[in-house]
Amino acid sequence: MVTVATIGFCAGALLVGAAGIFVLLHLGNHREVRTLRRVRPAPIASWNSGRVAAQARTEYGPAGHQVGPVSGEDCVWYHVVLRREPSRRSSDDSYDLLLDITAPGWPAIADASGRIPVDPRGLDEPLRGEPVATEATRITYRRSDPVRLPAVVPPDIVDSLRKHEHLELTEVRMPRGVAVFALGRVTADGLRPAYFTTRTRAEALAARIDDLGLARRLIAGFGLTGLLLTGGAVVILRNLS
Repeated sequence: MVTVATIGFCAGALLVGAAGIFVLLHLGNHREVRTLRRVRPAPIASWNSGRVAAQARTEYGPAGHQVGPVSGEDCVWYHVVLRREPSRRSSDDSYDLLLDITAPGWPAIADASGRIPVDPRGLDEPLRGEPVATEATRITYRRSDPVRLPAVVPPDIVDSLRKHEHLELTEVRMPRGVAVFALGRVTADGLRPAYFTTRTRAEALAARIDDLGLARRLIAGFGLTGLLLTGGAVVILRNLS
């Protein structure tokens, strides 16, 4: 019985801890909902400084027209990474980074009033879990299964590849004309986005509100179950002592 009570107490404590984590996530989502409600889209030409938002489309930035080095596709921005797996440097590393190439300039967003450059850091990964405005091309190369590689990959990297190794070439690019909702802060260089998604503002807000409801249910369920388990285990252990 002591063992069962101890297991119940530990399980309850874990559930209470999980409820605490969901509380933190809930607070974060609540702040995001307030931000989305407070900062309404406005014409880009009317922006001055501070926090702003727009329903816009992706557009060429200051560097102009770009071409993805791997895909050859027209785009407003790209990021290319070449990895060799497994790593030769250390058993603690899963790969060696051989190439890391980014477009020479920032992309931009535009609406009927004007355009503004956008800081691309993080745009190839979901910001706040939102759908991204990028496309990806991935190529895997093995000596036992060779494929044609673009000119961006130096021949000596391919020639030096060992039998047990392979190359992972990834290009993430942002096409022109993708409809996006962007929210962030204006700086001297352009927009630094906190949100950058193919959802509309209404869709992004609805998703956050749904997350709030789910978080409340998880907090209540995990917290109540955890308290019941820990409380019951404490009563049993006291009676047995």
